[in-house]
Amino acid sequence: MRVTNMRFIERDYYKHLMMTNSEEMTESQIDKILDTTSYTWADLTFKFFENGSMTIIDNHTDLQLSLSDLRGAAYDFYVRQRIGMIRANLEAKILQSAS
Repeated sequence: MRVTNMRFIERDYYKHLMMTNSEEMTESQIDKILDTTSYTWADLTFKFFENGSMTIIDNHTDLQLSLSDLRGAAYDFYVRQRIGMIRANLEAKILQSAS
Protein backbone atom coordinates (compact mmCIF):
# COMPACT_ATOMS: atom_id res chain seq x y z
CA MET A 1 0.00 0.00 0.00
CA ARG A 2 1.38 3.38 -1.00
CA VAL A 3 1.78 6.00 1.75
CA THR A 4 2.35 9.71 1.20
CA ASN A 5 4.04 11.49 4.11
CA MET A 6 3.71 15.26 4.33
CA ARG A 7 5.14 17.44 7.04
CA PHE A 8 3.42 20.62 8.19
CA ILE A 9 5.37 23.18 10.19
CA GLU A 10 3.03 25.95 11.30
CA ARG A 11 5.74 28.59 11.72
CA ASP A 12 6.89 28.05 8.12
CA TYR A 13 3.28 28.31 6.95
CA TYR A 14 2.84 31.72 8.57
CA LYS A 15 6.27 32.91 7.43
CA HIS A 16 5.39 32.06 3.83
CA LEU A 17 2.02 33.77 4.22
CA MET A 18 3.63 36.93 5.59
CA MET A 19 6.33 36.99 2.92
CA THR A 20 3.86 36.65 0.05
CA ASN A 21 1.46 39.25 1.45
CA SER A 22 3.90 41.93 2.56
CA GLU A 23 6.18 43.88 0.29
CA GLU A 24 7.43 46.10 3.12
CA MET A 25 8.81 43.52 5.56
CA THR A 26 12.08 41.73 5.09
CA GLU A 27 12.58 38.06 5.84
CA SER A 28 14.60 38.90 8.96
CA GLN A 29 11.83 41.21 10.22
CA ILE A 30 9.28 38.44 9.73
CA ASP A 31 11.53 35.96 11.54
CA LYS A 32 11.92 38.41 14.42
CA ILE A 33 8.13 38.82 14.71
CA LEU A 34 7.54 35.07 14.64
CA ASP A 35 10.36 34.42 17.13
CA THR A 36 8.97 36.87 19.69
CA THR A 37 5.76 34.91 20.21
CA SER A 38 5.60 32.47 23.07
CA TYR A 39 3.34 30.28 20.95
CA THR A 40 4.29 26.64 20.41
CA TRP A 41 4.08 26.07 16.68
CA ALA A 42 2.48 22.89 15.41
CA ASP A 43 4.84 20.42 13.77
CA LEU A 44 2.83 17.58 12.27
CA THR A 45 3.38 14.67 9.92
CA PHE A 46 0.40 13.60 7.86
CA LYS A 47 0.42 10.05 6.49
CA PHE A 48 -2.09 9.64 3.67
CA PHE A 49 -2.80 6.04 2.62
CA GLU A 50 -4.05 4.84 -0.77
CA ASN A 51 -7.27 3.54 0.74
CA GLY A 52 -8.21 7.06 1.93
CA SER A 53 -7.23 6.61 5.56
CA MET A 54 -4.83 8.95 7.30
CA THR A 55 -2.80 9.33 10.45
CA ILE A 56 -1.55 12.57 11.96
CA ILE A 57 1.50 12.54 14.21
CA ASP A 58 2.49 15.45 16.48
CA ASN A 59 6.26 15.63 15.99
CA HIS A 60 6.73 17.33 19.39
CA THR A 61 5.14 14.48 21.36
CA ASP A 62 5.16 11.57 18.85
CA LEU A 63 1.47 11.12 19.67
CA GLN A 64 -1.23 10.47 17.11
CA LEU A 65 -3.86 13.20 16.70
CA SER A 66 -7.38 12.96 15.36
CA LEU A 67 -8.75 15.15 12.61
CA SER A 68 -10.90 16.97 15.18
CA ASP A 69 -7.71 18.07 16.97
CA LEU A 70 -6.62 20.18 13.99
CA ARG A 71 -7.18 23.93 14.10
CA GLY A 72 -6.44 26.93 11.90
CA ALA A 73 -3.50 26.55 9.56
CA ALA A 74 -3.07 22.83 10.24
CA TYR A 75 -6.68 22.16 9.28
CA ASP A 76 -6.31 24.36 6.18
CA PHE A 77 -3.21 22.37 5.19
CA TYR A 78 -5.07 19.07 5.63
CA VAL A 79 -8.07 20.23 3.55
CA ARG A 80 -5.86 21.48 0.72
CA GLN A 81 -3.85 18.25 0.64
CA ARG A 82 -6.96 16.07 0.73
CA ILE A 83 -8.62 18.05 -2.10
CA GLY A 84 -5.44 17.77 -4.17
CA MET A 85 -5.29 14.02 -3.64
CA ILE A 86 -8.96 13.55 -4.51
CA ARG A 87 -8.51 15.64 -7.65
CA ALA A 88 -5.44 13.63 -8.72
CA ASN A 89 -7.28 10.36 -8.06
CA LEU A 90 -10.26 11.47 -10.16
CA GLU A 91 -8.03 12.62 -13.01
CA ALA A 92 -6.21 9.28 -12.97
CA LYS A 93 -9.52 7.38 -13.11
CA ILE A 94 -10.76 9.55 -15.98
CA LEU A 95 -7.57 8.94 -17.94
CA GLN A 96 -7.75 5.22 -17.19
CA SER A 97 -11.35 4.93 -18.39
CA ALA A 98 -10.58 6.94 -21.53
CA SER A 99 -7.97 4.45 -22.71
